[in-house]
Amino acid sequence: MPSKKSNELVMGKHQAAATVKLNMLDLDDGSFRLSYGFDLEPLKESIRRIGLINPPLLRKRSDDRHQIICGYKRIRALQALGVSSAPCQLVPPETGDAACLLLSLHDNISHRELNPIEKSLAVKRLLSYYREEKIVSDFLPLIQLQPHITQLRAYQLLCLLDKEIRDALVAGIIDVHSALSLARLDPESRACLAYLLINLRLSVSKQAEVITSVVEIGLRDGVLPQAVAGDPAIQAILKNDKLNRPQKGDAILRLLREKRYPLLTAKEKQVKGMLSKVRLPRGVSIALPPFFEDNRYCLSVYFTGLPELKERLDELDSIITDDLEPLE
Repeated sequence: MPSKKSNELVMGKHQAAATVKLNMLDLDDGSFRLSYGFDLEPLKESIRRIGLINPPLLRKRSDDRHQIICGYKRIRALQALGVSSAPCQLVPPETGDAACLLLSLHDNISHRELNPIEKSLAVKRLLSYYREEKIVSDFLPLIQLQPHITQLRAYQLLCLLDKEIRDALVAGIIDVHSALSLARLDPESRACLAYLLINLRLSVSKQAEVITSVVEIGLRDGVLPQAVAGDPAIQAILKNDKLNRPQKGDAILRLLREKRYPLLTAKEKQVKGMLSKVRLPRGVSIALPPFFEDNRYCLSVYFTGLPELKERLDELDSIITDDLEPLE
């Protein structure tokens, strides 16, 4: 556990200013790094205009190189601008790793919300120094996660995902709940499903539907999810240049639904075929019973006044005859 001394250091005491050559920084040492998926351009422009406002915080190692505690993006921006040295703050070399991590964490959350991958990195690094119970009670609320062990366990997995999935998550292409579902799959199935989701750019609810359908079909048929997601019919839809992205998504969802509920979809096709023969008046529609769990259909009539309603009802009365084919 961090000592009282290291806690004092976390509060910002005993730091010294120094000008440090940037080639003396170890950029490959990510011990305290929490940043992921960032754009350096706004920061570079800010430094060009007004200079470096907040000096990076470093710790000197025994080999005379420095670890970055806070300010990784600032260092990267300075290097991109061709700067060779910069003013920095140094903590004493004996400052503990846990104290350095807390400095990094509090520096980040003081001015922004961490993205899901950064929250996962924070959880992963905190687990090196603190018990799960303490992380749940003290740190998860800090990074805007629910203080529950299931949140900790779930977010441990996100930073271990393939880079393509992590990037899609940060970009908002894949929802965090979908990413957590992908993290529970075998690597091949995860990659195949991620490829599907990234290419289709589905809404959150449709992402969940795709994942659930693929997994359940696989369980029912005794195959891995990758076999379901890699179905030639699905791949043909993805490669169909005549369909735009929403059309591809809808076509694949229909296909998965047919595979998941073959009897239900067959029944729906049968009933819709019967209803298509009925020439319903304008503004009138028939909704099927959900999952055909009962035999009650819903007739909707849209109208703007009583005369129009009477007209619609008269039209309906004219088509309801003894010859109308039963739906059951």
